[in-house]
Amino acid sequence: MLTLLPAGVAGAAAPERAQVRAAADCAPVSTVGRYCGYHAGTSWAEYGSRGSHVKEIQALVNRTTRYGTTLAVDGIYGADTRTAVTWFQWYYGSEALSDGIVGPKTWELLRYGKR
Repeated sequence: MLTLLPAGVAGAAAPERAQVRAAADCAPVSTVGRYCGYHAGTSWAEYGSRGSHVKEIQALVNRTTRYGTTLAVDGIYGADTRTAVTWFQWYYGSEALSDGIVGPKTWELLRYGKR
């Protein structure tokens, strides 16, 4: 059984532990797909975006890819997140999808994987 905690509860742990927890705890939820505890929606994200949806993207990328670097789950869509998302889109989607912007197609890949 997956228990969803209110936003901010995970912030009580040390930042390093919270980041490891986020990557390790991403679990399938029947109504959402894979969920890491930050954001259950599919909000648009691109370079410069900030918020819980970006934390969710960072945790999902950390959990689902073989990309060589672990992203900080800090909610800031910076250069490292854009590079990792672009790689994820190319590797799991297609070259045409690899624009570094997280829209509906990328969310579907992050949440459900390649179908």
